[in-house]
Amino acid sequence: MLVRQSLIYPIAFLVAMLGFQAQAQPKVTEGIPLIAAPTDTLQLTLTQAEEQFTRQNLNLMIAQLGISESQKQEIQAKLRPNPTIYAEIMPYNNGTATAGKERAILPFRQSNSEQIVQLQQLLLLAGKRNKQLAIAQTSTEIARDRFQDVIRTLRYDLRSTFYSLYFNQQSISIYDEEIQTLQQTVTLYQQQYEKGNVPLKDLTRLKAYLFNLTTEKQSLILQLANDQAELAVLLNMNPATVVRPEVTTQELEAYNPASLTLNDLYNRAEENRYDLKAYTDQSKLEQQNLILQKALAKPDLTVQATFDRNGAFGSNYVGVGVGLPVPIFNKNQGNIEAAKIRTQASQQGIAAYRLQVQSEVQKAYVKVLQTNQLYQQFDTRFNEDFSRLIDGVTTNYRKQNIDVVEFLDFFDSYKNSQIQYRQLQNNRMQSLEELGYAVGTNLFSR
Repeated sequence: MLVRQSLIYPIAFLVAMLGFQAQAQPKVTEGIPLIAAPTDTLQLTLTQAEEQFTRQNLNLMIAQLGISESQKQEIQAKLRPNPTIYAEIMPYNNGTATAGKERAILPFRQSNSEQIVQLQQLLLLAGKRNKQLAIAQTSTEIARDRFQDVIRTLRYDLRSTFYSLYFNQQSISIYDEEIQTLQQTVTLYQQQYEKGNVPLKDLTRLKAYLFNLTTEKQSLILQLANDQAELAVLLNMNPATVVRPEVTTQELEAYNPASLTLNDLYNRAEENRYDLKAYTDQSKLEQQNLILQKALAKPDLTVQATFDRNGAFGSNYVGVGVGLPVPIFNKNQGNIEAAKIRTQASQQGIAAYRLQVQSEVQKAYVKVLQTNQLYQQFDTRFNEDFSRLIDGVTTNYRKQNIDVVEFLDFFDSYKNSQIQYRQLQNNRMQSLEELGYAVGTNLFSR
């Protein structure tokens, strides 16, 4: 009696759970919408996406303002030093106040008060102003380099996200197709089970596999949501807009890395990697700064004109003078030596960064060769034959010509092959985009 009771409770629990799953199943297979309450759906080709990115991306606008800021610094470097005016008057004449004959407060026009006016102008010698202008111009070039590097980075993010979004949407379509087919099969088997025509274990396995498919789809939808959000930021558009990338088979096949060589990629990276060019321009700026620091060791000339009314020498004294600091103690030695060190460090920085760029190019090139080779070895007719075969397998299973194990095995193999093929395509395109990012330009622009 105890043995029977110990078996009754687990069986009853299992039956109750199956009944609960049968009632809840339609909610599970409905899935999660791609984006909650979308306001619009936008179909974009990659060319259209890049055009909108160039016009509207906020980070590009910010980087562009950096160039404008540097150009204003060029204007500032061209300006000469302002002249200095010095004036001195006698605010109170005690002698006049005692005599009581003339004004004692601000006796500006009286003959017994003194007024002094001086005009000074600093003249920069040794070409300091031109050297400062050259540094400002090189700083503008560095700002342009940084702007181009921002474009390179963000365009890579745009293109890689665009392809990731496209292939993820393709994969979700496969899950939707499989879930719909399996849901119909589960519904039919549920009816047959209630009539006692099929065993409970077959229905249970179908429901378990359906739940597994739904869970995998939800994970993919989360990735899709991340891609949609990132693309919305890059294109500066409403985050609720659903983007549908448009990619043709001809476009995917047009990317052929067989014509690329590593030495050619090195040369193209040298020309197009503006972050590397920024290191070169920074080294140029350090050399210009060294020249400026040497020029600053040479004194500047100050010229002066003086007018003194009622001074000690005469009633209206006019004089001119010059001033020149004598470089005895401070010859700008410390700044000159520091500039020499920065110049040497910048030259070493160019060599180190060039090596890093070449390493990035080589790594991306090897990755492209591997993914492209694997893609070329894949027989696309395999998926086409598999797609036609799955319909026949589903029909035979519903007629009970094959058992549930064989059906689910084939169903799972079909799903895996379709998803892996899309992943293979995505990996290939991602590696090509990574190589273009490493080289600094679109290698297959048409």
